[in-house]
Amino acid sequence: MTDQPSVRPAEAEDGERIREVAESSMTSSYAMSPAEIEALVETEFGEDARRAAREDDDRFLLVAEVDDVLGGVVAGSLADGEVRWLHVDPERRGLGVGSALFEAARDELAEVDAEVKAVAVADNTSAGDFFERCGFGKREERTVTLGDRETVEYVFVEGASEEETGGDGSPTEDDGTPDSAPQTAGGMDESTGDDTEPTFPETTTVDGEELSLGDDHLQGTEAAFAPTYTDADREERFGFYCGNCGSTDVSADSMERLECENCGNVHKPDDDYDGSYL
Repeated sequence: MTDQPSVRPAEAEDGERIREVAESSMTSSYAMSPAEIEALVETEFGEDARRAAREDDDRFLLVAEVDDVLGGVVAGSLADGEVRWLHVDPERRGLGVGSALFEAARDELAEVDAEVKAVAVADNTSAGDFFERCGFGKREERTVTLGDRETVEYVFVEGASEEETGGDGSPTEDDGTPDSAPQTAGGMDESTGDDTEPTFPETTTVDGEELSLGDDHLQGTEAAFAPTYTDADREERFGFYCGNCGSTDVSADSMERLECENCGNVHKPDDDYDGSYL
């Protein structure tokens, strides 16, 4: 079975894997060109940036491991109270990696009594929903410099009300207009479903037959799916087990698109695409 994610401070030897995870997740979720992603990864997760984050007492850089493989990274500023970057390997989404990293980042900020602010750029297509599921709301928008162009950066805080955000996420007059001063852009990359942390059983029973669950989980929109087998050696495939509701009533087409008929959890083949291999 897949272990629960474990979070620890980043070390020097994590460098290339951190960069690979960041580039892969940006490729999967950012509306940016490959050249823009490469430049941004170098700026934020290159060797110099990683060293600075490890050595600066006002910053933090944490990684999460699943089954002894580094599957995600989160970076932030203690001085500003901001979670700046959160990236999860697309192959390990749906396993609770992003949630574990975000909670660890919040713990870091709690130690300095900082109000937690989560930052995402508009180029990231998946961050807002994740923050909302964590109880955060958009407080403000501000203009930032991302590479050689300007874009919008969103700032989320816990429990932001519609009165604070104007109901549609835009800042109210009390919050001021978007800050036009150029800043370093931050962003989250957390796909739908990563806030769930299903604990899969070793076996499940269907119509009196005991099935064994495999470890090669597939990302879903609500939680991961686990393959099921009719034998303990996991050689004879039966179907899939839904980590969201525990049902084995899961349909699969020829492209291995999965859908749980009980709760609607869905896996699409391109959910497991890993752009870092390009």
